[in-house]
This record gives sequence, structure tokens and C-alpha cells, in this order.
Amino acid sequence: MDIDVGVMKPFASGYKKNSNSLSQDVEILMKYSDSHDPTDLVNPYFFEIPTSPYDASKILGQKISLQKITDAYDKLLLSHDLVIVEGIGGLMTPITQNYFVSNLISELDIDTIIVIGSKLGTVNHTMLTYEHCKQMHLKLKGFVINQTEPNGYELSNLKQQIMELTNQTVYCTIPYQKNFDLDLYIDNFTNLVNISNFGFNDV
Repeated sequence: MDIDVGVMKPFASGYKKNSNSLSQDVEILMKYSDSHDPTDLVNPYFFEIPTSPYDASKILGQKISLQKITDAYDKLLLSHDLVIVEGIGGLMTPITQNYFVSNLISELDIDTIIVIGSKLGTVNHTMLTYEHCKQMHLKLKGFVINQTEPNGYELSNLKQQIMELTNQTVYCTIPYQKNFDLDLYIDNFTNLVNISNFGFNDV
């Protein structure tokens, strides 16, 4: 069964942008999801400094409208069967002074998958995130482990720890790639990553 999937990154920040003043992260997201939606719906806010939305909005004097975010999400949802929303930072990244990424997840009422690293300290960070999910009554579906550096926990060991400590699914582990090439990685994704837990066995 074909599923029409939309993508959204409500907030992006950083110096990198293309000639259309689009965040590099958003450009990659739209390219590999084959998104043709208006960029102002996919990414309502792009701050050209690498910091949280709360801090960037103060520095740049750009007010954040939470209604703008929810309206964009609702419009995307009208055009797609489902919309995958990419976060920014972690659950406690501030969007405004008293409103955080976890508040936005709760307001949008969306399922949540947490992407974690594999360096030492990851278990502590993951458990703090997990406890916050429970406190906020978020619909946590599980975790993905993304090994962005060669050192740290051995992946199978870390996966087992997270599953035992949280009683949640670890959908896949993404191994470290020394000479990373995004196009090549996408082409070989199903060979590099075990995604059977997602139910994509026939991909």
C-alpha cells in the first residue's frame, strides 16, 4: 500500500543555507523525501545562527508565532496521509521562554521517536529524555540509535540496555560511516541498517 508522506521541520538554525536561503537541513529533508510542498510550510522558521529558537528570536528580533507552526502542520496534513516532523535539539530545547519542543509535540499530538547517539553518557541522557516523555505524557514509540562517532558504546550493547531500561523498541541502529556520502548511504540504506522493526520488510 502506498502512503503519501509529508515532511516538516518547524525550526531550523545555523549558518549553512543554499542560494534560496533555505536551511541545508531542510534542503536535504525535502530532497530525499521528494517533497514539493511550499518551503514556508515545511520550515516556517529558519534562523541563520546556530542556537535555540528562543535564543535566536531574541538575538534577531524575530517573534515566534506558535499558531504559524500549528497552521502549517494542519495544512500539510490535509495534503498527505501522514506528516513526519523533525525536531530541533532535544525535548527541552526552548522555543519561547516557557514553551519547549516537548510542548510542541504534545500540542501537535504526534507519535514520537527519539534519535540518540552512542557516546559515553548516552544512557544517562536517554533516561532523562525518557522520563520527560512520561512526565509530559508524550506518545513515545521508541528509539533510533545513530552512531555519529566511532568511539563509545558498542551498538548491540547500547540497544539492549535501552530496551531493558525503557521497555521501548529500538527500531534500528545506524552504524558509523568513516567516509560518509549521503547519496551512497541512501542508496544502500536497507543494506546498512536493520529496519525490520519499522515493518518495512518489503522495501
